[in-house]
Amino acid sequence: MQIIHPGEYNGDGGPDFINARIRIGGTLWAGCVEIHLRASDWFRHGHQTDPAYNNVILHVVDRCDKAVAGPGNQPIPCLEICGKYPSRLLATYQALLGARHWIPCQNMLAGAELSLFRLWAPALVFEKLYARALTLRRWMHASEHSWDELAYQMVASAFGNQINAQPFELLARATPYRILRRHRDQVHVLESLLFGQAGLLDPSCRENYPSELLRWYHFYRDKYGLNPIEQGIWKFLRLRPPNFPTIRISQLADLIHRNESFHEQLENNLSLKSWNGLFQATASLYWDSHYTFERVSAESIKRLGQNAVHLILINGVVPLLFFKGIEQERPGSVERALSLLDEIPGEKNSLTSRWSELGIPSGNALFSQALKHLKQAYCDQKRCLDCRIGTSLLKNHPITK
Repeated sequence: MQIIHPGEYNGDGGPDFINARIRIGGTLWAGCVEIHLRASDWFRHGHQTDPAYNNVILHVVDRCDKAVAGPGNQPIPCLEICGKYPSRLLATYQALLGARHWIPCQNMLAGAELSLFRLWAPALVFEKLYARALTLRRWMHASEHSWDELAYQMVASAFGNQINAQPFELLARATPYRILRRHRDQVHVLESLLFGQAGLLDPSCRENYPSELLRWYHFYRDKYGLNPIEQGIWKFLRLRPPNFPTIRISQLADLIHRNESFHEQLENNLSLKSWNGLFQATASLYWDSHYTFERVSAESIKRLGQNAVHLILINGVVPLLFFKGIEQERPGSVERALSLLDEIPGEKNSLTSRWSELGIPSGNALFSQALKHLKQAYCDQKRCLDCRIGTSLLKNHPITK
């Protein structure tokens, strides 16, 4: 038997591989391939009564314990692989599946070809951004196909980083950009709307600033028929005070105040330096001496730091650029998204630190995002057979007991 072409893996219903081409003896067959642990699983799964399996040309099994026939009671050729592959291969795979380490191959990485990861990184990031694009397509539909609304929601969500991303997303949905844009020249109105919609304005406040914000909010809430989100969803615990959602909301108001449209910036081929300048937002004067309402702190100007700007670019601007390129069939936008990641320094967090300890550093954001996706979509799911590092180890790693 000779495999001319294995076909395409079928993730939906029906045989495991479709459009395969296989030569058996002197005959070339074209059709589907089904794979089971035992041949009798064909009947246990009910394939004998399913027309989707009428075009199966090969049955691949570990053990052939029962003959299988197709339409017209014609026998389906069976390939039994038990004993026909190196025992080391199965032992290595079982070791990966049974591993309880941070990543399955943690104790084997020393023998891996890590250059494979460097070559694979752009494809990993593309895969990650494409999955995100499918989510953004739903966001786009919910925002009535407004690029301005979508860009604002993405930037707002990125302001929350990982901890408060969802509350910021809900805040942006509850406070449409078309309303904020009408009051772009009045930063105090922007703050009243955002803080009020966030549920963070307490009627019992005694200081002038939050009391004035509440008064303005009541007026605009009634004018636009707005409904605030739940206050309890905001997270302050284990955050450094400069990252408190109160500070970030004020900085978001300043960013909206200083920019006509986030979406329009995507049309410009901005450098990393230009993006850094664009996102230099500063919280209002009240926050120079506060981190939360009515609790005085040591004075400091609350500017958005460079690391925070980079995270907003990674989590907000880059996915938006990529989605725009996919949605409008503009390869240039996709390339700009990947190029921007290539320019941004690699993220420094517990995940990238663990990878660095294992000998895989992240020099830029392209690699740190690739490592994040590798861990979440492959290592945590134990998709070692789909991983280039995993398949390399399966081929070359000598398993020892």
